[in-house]
Amino acid sequence: MKIALCGNPNVGKTTLFNRLTRSDEPVGNWHGVTVDVRTKRLSRDAYISDLPGAYSLSARTAEEGITRDNILFGDYDVIVYVAEANNLRRNLYMFMQLAELNKSVVLAVNMMDEARGKIDLNMLSERLGAPVIGTSVKDKNPKAAILEAATTALNKKPKMPDYSYSPQVQGLCRAINIGGAKSGITREFAALKVMERDEYIAQLVGHNISGCGGCGGCDTDLPARLRYGYIDRILAGVAQSATVPQSTLKIDKVALGKLALPLFLLVMTAVFFITFELGKPISDLLAGLIERAQSAVLQTDMPPWVSSLLADGIVGGVGAVLAFLPQVVLIFLLTALLQDSGYMSRVAFLTDDFFKRFGLNGRAAFSVVLGLGCSATAVLTTRGISGEGPRRRAAFATPFCPCSARLAVFTAISAYLSLSGLAVAAMYILGFAAALVVLKVMQCLSHGESVDDELIMEMPPYRIPSVKRVLSVVWHNVLSFLSRVGSVVLCVSVIMWVLCNFSVSDGFTGGVENSLMSTLCGFIAPVFAPLGFGSWRATAALMSGVAAKEAVVSVISSLGGIDTVFGTQAAAVSFMIFTCLYVPCIATLSAIAKENGIKSALLSVCVHTLIAYTCSLIYYQSAIWYAADKRIFYTVLACATACIVAVTAALIIIRKKYNGKKIRVPNK
Repeated sequence: MKIALCGNPNVGKTTLFNRLTRSDEPVGNWHGVTVDVRTKRLSRDAYISDLPGAYSLSARTAEEGITRDNILFGDYDVIVYVAEANNLRRNLYMFMQLAELNKSVVLAVNMMDEARGKIDLNMLSERLGAPVIGTSVKDKNPKAAILEAATTALNKKPKMPDYSYSPQVQGLCRAINIGGAKSGITREFAALKVMERDEYIAQLVGHNISGCGGCGGCDTDLPARLRYGYIDRILAGVAQSATVPQSTLKIDKVALGKLALPLFLLVMTAVFFITFELGKPISDLLAGLIERAQSAVLQTDMPPWVSSLLADGIVGGVGAVLAFLPQVVLIFLLTALLQDSGYMSRVAFLTDDFFKRFGLNGRAAFSVVLGLGCSATAVLTTRGISGEGPRRRAAFATPFCPCSARLAVFTAISAYLSLSGLAVAAMYILGFAAALVVLKVMQCLSHGESVDDELIMEMPPYRIPSVKRVLSVVWHNVLSFLSRVGSVVLCVSVIMWVLCNFSVSDGFTGGVENSLMSTLCGFIAPVFAPLGFGSWRATAALMSGVAAKEAVVSVISSLGGIDTVFGTQAAAVSFMIFTCLYVPCIATLSAIAKENGIKSALLSVCVHTLIAYTCSLIYYQSAIWYAADKRIFYTVLACATACIVAVTAALIIIRKKYNGKKIRVPNK
């Protein structure tokens, strides 16, 4: 038996999937966590698939399209539809569409422990004509109940909603020719979707919605009224109306009020302060232990090349990244707490107007926050953004947001140069600024493409973060980080050690001056000379970062450390800027290619490299200029600032003068 698990976003669907299959899939108290289909064995004779969250079978986003296609064309025997106990009326809207399709459905009313009113599940099952079960994280694993209900649903279809009293629906049902087994689409479902102007369904059933006249003129709001009217009759006497908790309303007065943005900035400042300042002592302790381990290996009686491989290639290479694991764990922990508390959905709401200026909507905030952990994952979550154009732009620009791998590079360089956490925060600001610039340019090049002004998303109540869920998210992210360290970084470290300790003529040299790496990177190094790090060592570190950004720290450590690789503080900071912005790792480029195509991935390589080179060049040359003659530097800076202010003021005046007016250009 093949079972599909679906429902609205943020109803606890993936949490239920993890309990049923004893899995550890990432969960979150916000939209867009599940972006693809995940299938696991439920029992000896059953499989269950977790579909992305969707509000309707009229897909507005790529992830909703995945769910729609799986429901319409998937060979599932039973669909388990998950609804939240306190949002039954809204959640049942999509259930009605499954009933219209005449699918075998089980309704799982989740979060019964948080229900703010009594729900008669037996009466609800009788009125829907489908098995209904209640689930809660506080109860035992509902696997047995799910399997029993699914077996019952195989031989029992839900009651088809009766819309026969609507002449418009009747007219369209007569006008639509399904023709054979059109993927299981019923006339009633097709009629309502055509009425809603769903071009995808209309094309499937061969109905021309632009020339639709079979119903005497479609009322696009009628299907929603019919469905909600039917739902209200079903829920009458079954479930008490649930109100929003007063605590949530009180907190939202502050979190979404006039102090919303300052509060958000304060929260993010606290996140960065805790990550960089409190994690530093533990990182220093780990770095000391790794240095002792290297010294112990070098003092053994093993052959020189073996001890060098173990000490520099493996312990030093991998250990250089692991030393900054505390900061990585902290940022994962803090973002997980924000997600599970319910605040992350508010962040999307707060930033909606801001992102609309760049052709996106508030859902882009989810990708930005996930980008702090892994850029590849963040690119995949852009599927939750409605509209193909905005979705492609978000996937292209998201990798500019620094990931946890880049955090290791920032922390290593800033710690060595005795820079404060503000230097690392500046790198994040630079990355976000670059992403916004790229988005604005892409929006201008889209020739006035319309942006979806509607932001439909779940606004969950505030909850005390669940220790189990938070630790699960942190553990999943840390394992992903460590797997890259133990695979990609280890391989890169060993390869770099071989290239740095062997030459074609002399074999093992135990030095780097005449090595294969110095010869290969020596040809490319002059390109980076204007940026301050024109040595082959810095070039080798950058090349390793294409495989995984964590490897940059590993290679720098194996090549003698920051002082040897760069020489000056300005060069090291310039390198840090370049690392912040240059080519994403292979995994991220693969994700971009998957979402936007191979051409977009290649363009990403060019754009990232160009922006990184430009920013590093400006910084390094300005630093040299400042050191040479401060008076000239400040004079030029003042003139540039005055020009920017003047141009900005002129644009504001022009905008106010011609706001809402059309400027006519006289004919020649």
